Amino acid sequence: MGIGREIGEQVKYWSSSGDLINLPPHALANRLIDAAGSSLRLRGPLHALGLDPLFQQLLKETRPAKSRTLLQSLTSELAELYTPSILAELSDLLAAASGLVISQSTPSERKTLTASGLALAYAYWCTSIWRLVYTFRQLAPGFALAASYSLVLAWFGGELERVLFKNLGWSSGTVLLLILVFLQLLTRWGILPWRSLSLLNRSSAVDSRQAWRWVAAPWVHASDKEALINIFTMGIMICSTPLSLPDLVLRYSLTSLTCIGIAVQCSRWCHIRRMWGGASGFTAMLISFSATLSLLHWQEFNFNLGPMRVPAWVLLWSYIAIQLARTMPRQHAGDRAGAWQRVACSPWAWGLPLGVIFGSVNWLQAILYR
Repeated sequence: MGIGREIGEQVKYWSSSGDLINLPPHALANRLIDAAGSSLRLRGPLHALGLDPLFQQLLKETRPAKSRTLLQSLTSELAELYTPSILAELSDLLAAASGLVISQSTPSERKTLTASGLALAYAYWCTSIWRLVYTFRQLAPGFALAASYSLVLAWFGGELERVLFKNLGWSSGTVLLLILVFLQLLTRWGILPWRSLSLLNRSSAVDSRQAWRWVAAPWVHASDKEALINIFTMGIMICSTPLSLPDLVLRYSLTSLTCIGIAVQCSRWCHIRRMWGGASGFTAMLISFSATLSLLHWQEFNFNLGPMRVPAWVLLWSYIAIQLARTMPRQHAGDRAGAWQRVACSPWAWGLPLGVIFGSVNWLQAILYR
C-alpha cells in the first residue's frame, strides 16, 4: 500500500468523523501535507489538491453518481498537470478517500498517452512555472509598500544627516549601526510587544491588512544574538563607508527587504514556520560582495578590527559558519524540514548570491569603463 492510499484512508476517516466540516481549504492542504510525512515530492501536489474546489466538493458529495463524475473530472485535471508517478499516488488517494474505483486506461489509451508525453510534460512545466509566479502575488502588497517607504526613509536619513549628523562628523555607517542598536534595545527593554508586531511570519506576510510589517521588519531582529552578530559584522565593514546616509539607508532597506521576501516565499514552499526580520540579508550581501571583488580583482580586501586586519574571505567563512550553526539544527521537536530547507528559508542565505551578483556587475563595469 503506497503513501497515496494511506493519505486517502486518513482523509476518509476525517470525513466520516466530521473533522472536515467547515475546515478552510488551507487547513485541509496543511493536513494533507502533514499526512505525507517525509515524502517531499508530494508536498506541492498535495497542497494544490487541498485547495482544489473539485476535491473539496468531492469530499462533501454524498450522491454516488455525482461523486463519480467529480472524481473523473478531478482525475483528468490532475493527469494534465503531473507526471505518471505522482498521478498514481494522487489517484490512490482519491480512490481511498471517495471509496470509488478509478477506471484504468486501455492499452490503446496508454499508447496515446505515451505518444503525447512530451506535450503533457511541456504543459506540466508551464503550469508549474505559472503557479510559481502566482504564489508571489500574495506578497506583492507588503513588498510594494515597503519598497515605496524605502524612498521615504532614505529622504528622512538625508535630512537627519544634513541637520544633525554632518555637524557631528559621524559617518553614515556609524549612524545606521546606532539606529539598529537603538531599535533593538527599544524592543528588548522598552516596548516589548513592538518586536512581535514588527516581525514577519507566514500569516502576516500574505495579509494585506498587515502590509506595514514589511516596512518595519528589516529594522528589527527576531533574536538579540542575531542582532549582535549582524551589527558587529557590519561595524567592521561600513563604519568608514564613503556612502551618504540616504544611499546607505536605501541600499540597506531594499537589500534586506529582498532577502526577507525570498526567504518568506521559500518557507511557504517548504512549510516552515518562523519569524523574519533584521539585517542578515544585507550583512551577508556586504561580505559576499567584498569577497567576490577580492577574488575577481585577485587582491586581498581587508577590514580593520582594532590592530587586526581581517581579510574578506575570513569574514565570509566565519559568518557562514556561525549562521549555519544557528540555522541548521531543528528549531523544535515537530520540525520536519530538512537542514538545507531551513537554510533556504533564512535571509542571509539569499544575501550571499546577491553579493556575488553585485560584485560581478561591479567588476564588469570596471572593465568596460577602462
